[in-house]
Amino acid sequence: MVLQKKTPPGDNRKSPLSPAAEEILRQLQRILDSPEFNATEAQVAFLKFVVNKVIAGESDEIKGYTVATQVFGRKEDFDQNNDPIVSIHANKLRRALEHYYLTAGREDPLCIDIPKGTYIPVFYNQTGMNARTIANSDIRPNTTDMNSWPTVLIKPFKNLTGDSESNYMGIGLATEISSDLARYQDIRVLMRGPEGHAKRISDTPARFVVEGSVRKDETKINVNVHLIDTVSGMQILGESHNTDLKASQIITFQEEISRKLAVGVAGEHGAVSRTMSKESKNKPPKDLTTYEAILRYYEYDRFYNAETYIAALEALTHASKNEPDCGQVWSKLARLHADNIIYEYFDTEISLEQALSYASKGVLLNPDNQRARTVLAFLQMLFDEIPAARAETEQALALNPNSLLFMDVIGYLLTLLGDWERGTMLIKKAVSLNPYYHNFVHYALWLDLFRKKKYDEAYHETLNFAVTGNFWEPLARAATLGQLGRIKKGTRIAKDLLKLKPDFQTKGRNLVKHYIKFEDIVECVINGLQKTGVNVE
Repeated sequence: MVLQKKTPPGDNRKSPLSPAAEEILRQLQRILDSPEFNATEAQVAFLKFVVNKVIAGESDEIKGYTVATQVFGRKEDFDQNNDPIVSIHANKLRRALEHYYLTAGREDPLCIDIPKGTYIPVFYNQTGMNARTIANSDIRPNTTDMNSWPTVLIKPFKNLTGDSESNYMGIGLATEISSDLARYQDIRVLMRGPEGHAKRISDTPARFVVEGSVRKDETKINVNVHLIDTVSGMQILGESHNTDLKASQIITFQEEISRKLAVGVAGEHGAVSRTMSKESKNKPPKDLTTYEAILRYYEYDRFYNAETYIAALEALTHASKNEPDCGQVWSKLARLHADNIIYEYFDTEISLEQALSYASKGVLLNPDNQRARTVLAFLQMLFDEIPAARAETEQALALNPNSLLFMDVIGYLLTLLGDWERGTMLIKKAVSLNPYYHNFVHYALWLDLFRKKKYDEAYHETLNFAVTGNFWEPLARAATLGQLGRIKKGTRIAKDLLKLKPDFQTKGRNLVKHYIKFEDIVECVINGLQKTGVNVE
């Protein structure tokens, strides 16, 4: 199926639409007529504009500037760096399309999608034929970042119970998993109806495929889940879950499986990011896609050292120039610059105020992203804007209270902001459910025990710290050992603190107060350090 090329200038003859173009327009109208397509008039105009541009052979004209001026009525001096209207509506339009294809459009023959990193739509068959992408060489737009954001296809789980009435479980699990994965904005999510299965994994347009099966015996239901990388053909994640055959438990069981699988697949250190991180490991920063730059940030987030910091900063700085309307880039840059200020990795020209402006821009561009909200809350906390930081953290929690990816981070922030009981409860819940939880949350658990003067328990909590090379590790241990009266061991660890941060005795009070916002606890930490020979001014 080949679309007609753009009519040359001066040629007034109307080219007939190709069959592919007619199919696209029928699908567009099907979407627009559906009550499940929750888009505003502006977003409908946006969708019509970009689809018709592709059909006309004018994909190269689909840019932020043309959309802003021709769809949203912006003037010729429009600057997308100062006015993110296009990216904001694009994000909302993507969510409206995702919702449509998870509901009314689940069995439609054609899918219209606008991948992150571009405003150019793509089209592919959901059912029939061989599930291939429509017009790989003709309709599919020519953009280098098109496939930079990984795509995960969710298949309905096979019903191996021998009971046709149990079909609903396989479909229900796939739907639940699709909804949870769609919240993770680093990936695109596709879902296929039961009659639309491709015969081979390689027939799908997605890089990754989630599939599974449901079995049961007299007392239990068993669910097996697999994540397949279609490039290598290998299974990169496999899980098995069981529950009793009680109707009251089945929905809760599905929700728990879905949440755990979502973070295992699409979390910062989940199977998708680990797989793709290996592929881009040796690329120079200027050659990375935006998603690959984000993977460098995840590497830093895992190890918290100067080497991974530099790699992440260089990659995201390039990404902010290549894709300035990506809110995730600005949020992660904000966190990197804030960390450099509070850990003092290197001399920097970026102030805390600039980092806060980046965090605010991240939320403006991506208001329903939990990470963006937590980064802004963190920056507000550093500025001692405690009520604002608490409000932002509550906003992040309200976006998805059961998110395993951010439950620990939100608990961490609540704890540092003084909501001790609720914050530590969320952290402990996340740690028990999410094997990929952020290790730094143990610092918040330590702080809670330290403030209660439960120094023995607080010291044991410091043994859970897995981040090495950061001065907070020996700081917390030495202060706790000092308060326990274990001076000899505390003095030895205090020397490690001063090796990592030789000027700590002059800067220590300010460094501690970046994270600890309660004066009595600050004094208790400094007092513990003084007992081990670290005399903080």
